[in-house]
Amino acid sequence: MFDNFTHYKYLFLSFLLVACGGGGGSSSTPEMPSSSKNNAPFFINTISEIEIDELQTEVVTIEADDADGDIIRYSLSGDDPSYFSISSNGEIAFNEIPSYQVKNEFSITIEVTDNIDSASHQLKIYLLRVCNELFLGYKVCLEEENLAITYDRQTDYPTWQDWDGDCQNNRHEVLINEHIDDDQNHPLVLSSDNCYVNSGKWYDPYDNIYFYNSSEVQIDHVVALYEAHKSGAWYFPAARKLKFANNIDFDDLLIAVGGSSNSKKSSFDPASWMPSNINYSCEYLRKWLNIKAEFRLSIDEDEKIAIESLYETNKC
Repeated sequence: MFDNFTHYKYLFLSFLLVACGGGGGSSSTPEMPSSSKNNAPFFINTISEIEIDELQTEVVTIEADDADGDIIRYSLSGDDPSYFSISSNGEIAFNEIPSYQVKNEFSITIEVTDNIDSASHQLKIYLLRVCNELFLGYKVCLEEENLAITYDRQTDYPTWQDWDGDCQNNRHEVLINEHIDDDQNHPLVLSSDNCYVNSGKWYDPYDNIYFYNSSEVQIDHVVALYEAHKSGAWYFPAARKLKFANNIDFDDLLIAVGGSSNSKKSSFDPASWMPSNINYSCEYLRKWLNIKAEFRLSIDEDEKIAIESLYETNKC
């Protein structure tokens, strides 16, 4: 026999079962509405690296959004988060004024969250030294070369990379870009797989000569790698050295020339070597100065005196 409490409890549960359609028949228990899926926040600008001048604290503003309209929060992690702060608006800044000579490469991971889901993105920050000496219209660093530093061409400045992954490395990209398409007898001819340049037409402004076979053409670093190294590139982070050696984005840096002129030029600066084609002298000097200024490479005293004299002699 049930006691009174158990009896009434049994009746109450039976009533609920019938009222909710639990006694069989065609009625079914209503499904609870499922909660909507949360969308993770996302980055609007996803730069992977940035170069900024030393002595300034502002770095970059990272933009992110959330499809659900949720409030998002930023934070930093990775290798070097202690050097930086990030605001609620995604503004990244150094905590202290940075110095190129102290540290010139930083790596941070930017994280954004809506308190449910998150997204992250890695950012490399490279400091550039500031050069303030004005020389022939260019802001440069006037200082002597570092001749004591070790130079390892293959380890520090390997060439050639294939930046766009199309099987044509950057040497062949330069050959394609500098091919002169004005002679039907010397069209640009590639290998059967389109990865290599076989022949075409190229002009060497150093010696005022044309070449038609790619094997006769070399890609010259206008400011030679060893010259760049002892002029300040020795202190570049490894990634910047690699980029400098393979850089096809900065027009003045690389040029297709004949093997003879490139060998004679070697790693000399304008104090020791100039193109035999005197009509190219001013253009060569402008390229030289533009590269030195752009990449913050030093100009030593002998180099400076020679360039000033050549500017005057050639009426540049």
